[in-house]
Order: sequence, then C-alpha cells, then structure tokens
Amino acid sequence: MIDRPTLARLASETGAQLAEMGVRPSDRGWIRAHADTIASLGVAARPAGFLRSWIYRFARRAARTAR
Repeated sequence: MIDRPTLARLASETGAQLAEMGVRPSDRGWIRAHADTIASLGVAARPAGFLRSWIYRFARRAARTAR
C-alpha cells in the first residue's frame, strides 16, 4: 500500500502527462480510468491464500456438479 502524499504526487504528475497527451476534462473515460488506477494503488492487496482457497472451493463445487 502506498501512502497518501505519494499517491497525490503520482496523480498530479501523471495527470499532467495525460494533459500533455491531449486528454481534456471532457474525456471522462480517460480521467476515470486514471483515477481508478491511482486509487487501486492505495488499497491493500488480498491475502496470498485468497486465490488458493477460491480455486479449492471452485474445484469442490465442480466435483459436486459432476456427480
């Protein structure tokens, strides 16, 4: 997880680069995608075992369906 001041600086710098590329305030799709990307950096990742447990549950469910 990245701290708030670093995220703010990153958003400012990349926002300026988007403006240089020609993205304008009316390009809401680009702006939303940029904001979502920056915001995702501030969220803690799921625990490492999450994927393993999800696959295990999925496999058990598939096995029950196959019976």
